[in-house]
Amino acid sequence: MTEFSMIEAAARTIIESEKTRNKLVQELMPLRKQVLPSSPELLESSLTFKLSKAVLNQKIAAADSGFLGKNLHALDLVVIRTAGIVFYYQDNKVQACEYLPSFYPFPKIVILNDPLQREEFDCNQSLHRLKEEIQMCIDLIQKFSPQCCLIDGSIVPQYADKPRNNSKAHSFYLEVIQLFEKLYKIAEENNCELIACVEDSRGNRFNSILSQEILNQENSSLKNLFDSVLLNSFLAEGERTFAFKYASNFKEHPILNDFKPENAHSIFACYLKPSEYDKPLRFEFLHKTGNLTEHTNQIASIIFALSSFHREYAFPTPLIEADLRARLKQEEMDLICNKIFDKVGMQSKFAMRRSNRPF
Repeated sequence: MTEFSMIEAAARTIIESEKTRNKLVQELMPLRKQVLPSSPELLESSLTFKLSKAVLNQKIAAADSGFLGKNLHALDLVVIRTAGIVFYYQDNKVQACEYLPSFYPFPKIVILNDPLQREEFDCNQSLHRLKEEIQMCIDLIQKFSPQCCLIDGSIVPQYADKPRNNSKAHSFYLEVIQLFEKLYKIAEENNCELIACVEDSRGNRFNSILSQEILNQENSSLKNLFDSVLLNSFLAEGERTFAFKYASNFKEHPILNDFKPENAHSIFACYLKPSEYDKPLRFEFLHKTGNLTEHTNQIASIIFALSSFHREYAFPTPLIEADLRARLKQEEMDLICNKIFDKVGMQSKFAMRRSNRPF
């Protein structure tokens, strides 16, 4: 097979996939008018809900972090920059903003020099980043008392963040879990709505519920689709899906099983389409008591208002600003490494062989 035929085959596969998806969406459209049956997985009465944008008259905080890792011969380095921001809204306009820290933060340097730690380098650097970011959320809530605090990413760690049970990093992972639970408690005590926004969701939990609970079948087409792929054509601008629990059974979930039951039970997710020209946005939140539909509508209307300023990039503005302040460049990592090498005077000893190639 030539390179041209391979490209043509790949293009045909994508085109056929799009046709299959569009056909599936048309078949599912009648479900939008149906009242959903009640079940442990279906906690709201409708498949979709139409929203209005919230009128923002509140303080909204956001936290994000950037990190880079570098493998060296004798050790590994991770540099992390965490940034927090608070926007003061009045009639949907930002009247003032504050930053934490108030100056441009120098990244935190983490050294991994234990062989067991270095075995799971990617997991370790992700856990250190999560620890810094969640601590930033705690600091923002305690210092500024915002009505909402936004997290860039999920409201829980991901599969890749969990090391093996016999790993030396496992105890550190449990510390991060405890920090997440501390954040949940502090947010509740301060009447702060904790909302996590996933920029590029790869989940298929919604499709799984749709297939099993509404269609009553293991629909292979749905199982092979990410939620956001299906919902991109299924949702109209300003619509959300029903809210659903993060997992059907938290005891069988590898991450939620490490949380306290009262916290694992209270984690929900939902999809919102803030713009006609961008994909649906997944957001996650905590819900313990009260009317789920009212609570979800309230949160979704806030995210809708915050995410609709750019029709092709629908993401909350405070998180965009936090990302810009936290972002790290490779030049910063190189500068830090060079400064360290200057101090120890042994660059050739620590640099990887591939970095010293003479050709």
